[in-house]
Amino acid sequence: MNWKRDIVEDPYISLTLVLLVIVGAASFYVHSYVGLGIFLLMILYFRVHQWYLMKIGEGISIGRTTKRIRLHCDEEQKWEFQLQNKGMSIWGATLKITFKDIVIPTMHPYSSGVEDKIEVSIPFSIRKNEEGSISIPVMGKRRGLCKITNMQLEIPHLFGSGKVLLDLLDNVPSTIIVFPSDSPVKMAEQKLTWKQGDVPIQHSLFHDVFHQIGTRDYIQGDRFQDVHWKATARTGSLQTKIYAPATQKEWMIAINLSDRYAITNQLEEIIQYASYMMRLAVEQNITFSLVLNVRSQGGTPYYYLPPGIGRVHRQRGMEMLSTLSTDEFTIPFHIVLKHLYLRQLVPSVFITAGALGAREEVLLTKIEKQKIQVYKLNSEQKQGVVTLWNRSLKVPS
Repeated sequence: MNWKRDIVEDPYISLTLVLLVIVGAASFYVHSYVGLGIFLLMILYFRVHQWYLMKIGEGISIGRTTKRIRLHCDEEQKWEFQLQNKGMSIWGATLKITFKDIVIPTMHPYSSGVEDKIEVSIPFSIRKNEEGSISIPVMGKRRGLCKITNMQLEIPHLFGSGKVLLDLLDNVPSTIIVFPSDSPVKMAEQKLTWKQGDVPIQHSLFHDVFHQIGTRDYIQGDRFQDVHWKATARTGSLQTKIYAPATQKEWMIAINLSDRYAITNQLEEIIQYASYMMRLAVEQNITFSLVLNVRSQGGTPYYYLPPGIGRVHRQRGMEMLSTLSTDEFTIPFHIVLKHLYLRQLVPSVFITAGALGAREEVLLTKIEKQKIQVYKLNSEQKQGVVTLWNRSLKVPS
């Protein structure tokens, strides 16, 4: 564990040393052994004083276990840090922790600084070869990823004649992610798609081969692998498996964060609408994926959450949305659309959000020609509305 050490001494220490030298010289001159004894004792004290300030704090370390706390706005949780001291015992110290106001302490006093940062001061003492923990109850304030930007340990001298400031140079792996709030969205009614899937419906050209609902007599032309041999042996005639009719019901939510040469000023609204649509997909058991035109070093040049289903998958999407900021490096949205189109990643329902230009319109037209339902997310009267792209129809209230 790397610390930057700064020693702050009492300003009167130097003056006191000068006076001691004068007194010692005078005592030697007049042969005052009592004065010389006091002089030597004081010199010894100052040497111990300097040695203490040089050594105190050595061996103190912060736990390196990676931990991410997830919570929603106005939700409370404890932010804990493990500490270990292999050096001298520390008494009456103060641990100062600085982080962004994405979360705020609920039990400890704090001060607000520049760049929306908060500093919390916590009394701290720990013996030699002892392990301890610091717990800070916090509450989610706004969406974002909260990291420790600075951690400082202030250790005073035992006799109050100076102090040591230790600033942590290493990163603290413990972080807090605050999920965005949901904002309701009115969804246009979606048509049934004629694609293979696993969503049960009454009538479809496709069937879910993992959902058998019965058997029937074999008809010439039935596939050999669909023969139900146990039913055949029981009835004495060939029986064919009957599968539940099914179709594909999958959403892709593609968000354009750019608006000309900057990040859109509707970023927070779009994030809240996207969060609501993912929750809606989970409730309706719909597979969904998420696309953001933010530069990425992964398999795709942009942020891409592959298709998935369920609460765990939504949590991954929420984490992606939570970390977005106005400092993101984006790529043109038409490049993202072209990549999705050429790789044939677009599912049966495609929902776009954000600004669309002429290049994006051309690509959306090509996507729509593949019998894909293209929708556009808009904000009307502070409410999200999803309608068919390039249509003026509104969802009735």
